[in-house]
Amino acid sequence: MIKSKLLKLMPVLLFIFSVTILMGCSSSRELAEDRDGSGNKKNANGNNSTEVASTSSLTEKTTINKENLEAISSSLAGFLTSSEFSGSVDKDEVMYKVIEYLNTPYLWGGTSKRGIDCSAFIQTIVYQALGVSLPRTSFEQSNVGEPVEKDELKFGDLVFFDTMRKGRVSHVGMYLGNGYFAHSGSKTGVIVASLDDDFYTRTYLKARRVTGN
Repeated sequence: MIKSKLLKLMPVLLFIFSVTILMGCSSSRELAEDRDGSGNKKNANGNNSTEVASTSSLTEKTTINKENLEAISSSLAGFLTSSEFSGSVDKDEVMYKVIEYLNTPYLWGGTSKRGIDCSAFIQTIVYQALGVSLPRTSFEQSNVGEPVEKDELKFGDLVFFDTMRKGRVSHVGMYLGNGYFAHSGSKTGVIVASLDDDFYTRTYLKARRVTGN
């Protein structure tokens, strides 16, 4: 049963996307921004559009579906073993939702699988998987829960960035472990990226724990 083995899917995701990160998150041109009400990104209604988020980089990625993930995971089981995965968060439910949204295109103001921005992605995952309600914007989300030091991150913690270089939170993702986080990037859609990427190292601001890890 796929859902009962989702913990084994974590190594698969991190293995596959660590290979493809350079395609989607290797430079500032591929950064993920949550405009939080500013800028000229296209919104969910198609208004005020000067740019449509590109998803061309996604087409080159390994095709992932629920039918082949389990088979792949069996050969990669044990790829990740870390204390980062301890805690009370329901990892099965969280990863099930992350997998559902993988490769969903980015859309500023979007809240569905047709297109979703970074804060809506996190809001959706946390609510649907854990029943925890979060505010709509990344800035508001950054004030929920308890602060966490970067070297103490655990699965399910929210990580925040100043991608717009304005001295405040403008992007959010969810920490998965081993230095990786899931997020919706403005040029990549929903992917898994590395906190060790130069861009995310420079723009990292803080982390919050909202799930009782």
